[in-house]
Amino acid sequence: MSTSIFRTIKNIYASGIKRAAWQIQHHNDTKRGWLVGIDDWGNKYYETDVPEEIHLRTRWVEYNDWDVDISKVEPGWHYWLGYGTNTPPNKLPKDQQASRAYPLEKHKENLTNTPGAFVTYNTAKPKHQSWAPEVRERV
Repeated sequence: MSTSIFRTIKNIYASGIKRAAWQIQHHNDTKRGWLVGIDDWGNKYYETDVPEEIHLRTRWVEYNDWDVDISKVEPGWHYWLGYGTNTPPNKLPKDQQASRAYPLEKHKENLTNTPGAFVTYNTAKPKHQSWAPEVRERV
């Protein structure tokens, strides 16, 4: 058996069959770790120090809903997920948290392949005109 199968079996015993089945369906992998924080969207962020885990795959997000979309991750958490810092945004002191001069609107999710997707407006003149048939009486 390969080492990934042993790791999966260990994670199933550590986290339970139901949780492991959910993770396989969502992540195509089983992971075990501790909850680091929850953002305003309700997404949960986890970290692990299991030695069997692949390098730079020790942090992950579990989305609040079924729609897996990285645009739903807030910038501070995105920076933490990408190993830009070891301190998660919810553990930063108030004086180190980023503040903006103007309030931002709630981030809009990525609407690609939906009716709300951005579509450019065509400003070029059409090269051809469609033919409109006219019916006349025979003489």
